[in-house]
Amino acid sequence: MKGILQNKPFLYILTGLIVAMIPLVTDMDRSTLTMLNLIVIYAIVAIGFNILLGYAGQISLGHAAFMGLGAYISAYFTSNFELPFLVSLLLAGVIPMVVGLILGLVALRLEGHYLAIATLGFGVALQQTFKEWIGFTNGFSGARAVTPEIFGFALREREHFFVLVVIVCVLLILFAHNLLSSKTGRALIAMRDSEHAAQAMGVSLFKYKLIAFALSTFYAGIGGSLYVHLIRFTEPNQWGIDVSLNLLAMVVIGGLASIPGSVLGAAFIVFIPEFVKDIEWLQNIKNVASIFTGVALVLVILFFPYGLARIGTQIKASLLKRQKQPIPKEMEG
Repeated sequence: MKGILQNKPFLYILTGLIVAMIPLVTDMDRSTLTMLNLIVIYAIVAIGFNILLGYAGQISLGHAAFMGLGAYISAYFTSNFELPFLVSLLLAGVIPMVVGLILGLVALRLEGHYLAIATLGFGVALQQTFKEWIGFTNGFSGARAVTPEIFGFALREREHFFVLVVIVCVLLILFAHNLLSSKTGRALIAMRDSEHAAQAMGVSLFKYKLIAFALSTFYAGIGGSLYVHLIRFTEPNQWGIDVSLNLLAMVVIGGLASIPGSVLGAAFIVFIPEFVKDIEWLQNIKNVASIFTGVALVLVILFFPYGLARIGTQIKASLLKRQKQPIPKEMEG
């Protein structure tokens, strides 16, 4: 039994089954169900972003654009070409991944803040494309998505859609776990810790940076597709720099190089607006949710640098360290 509980893939599947059943056995209002769906959708994107930032050590400030691209692709193909939802979902992940590979061929030759600026510029350019390419995105009027259907079953209800996003999330978590436990994952971690040492061990920096960037854009596209079919609408201003910064906050607050941390970070960031809107004296402050996110980000970096996912481990390590410290002679007796 102990061995089973230490098996991470089994725990991921078990947790997914339990979470997916919650809306089916409890009575939740539509807004709560929407929030739960958004938490899982952003968790998917955050896991991909964590592969890039937490495991590969590369930063991007343009991932919102890839999420938006996945949303527009899925809405366009299901509405205009009447492609099955699952096919459109796959295309929404693959096409941004191809675009990400092309961008990565150029951008990943840069490092640090130069890479961040390059990806930010690409994100702004792609968002502007959403505004101008009316034939594909319908411009500022926005694009509408159809109700997703799987094998003839229409996912009109939020609780049914929640089961879908949890299944997709668990599958992508399992893929990420297996990848990061393999040679590729070890190469990414070595590259993050020291590029010079990784090169000395024969790790191709460009190859593995490209893999990390491609995977993260694939996850972003999948998340964008699920988002547009949940909300049934998207428009260009939804995919600005603020979404990219929120993704960054999710990963840092939840925990770098941690799959559960990505989920916790997504839950934290999605829940903040719902939390502050119920506090009456905060309702007159503009962008109060962003202020809370910024404060939380600073506090986590200062006091819990390993993120929410590892708070328990950090506290336990601190207590053990204190117990092992020798008692000063002047305090003995």
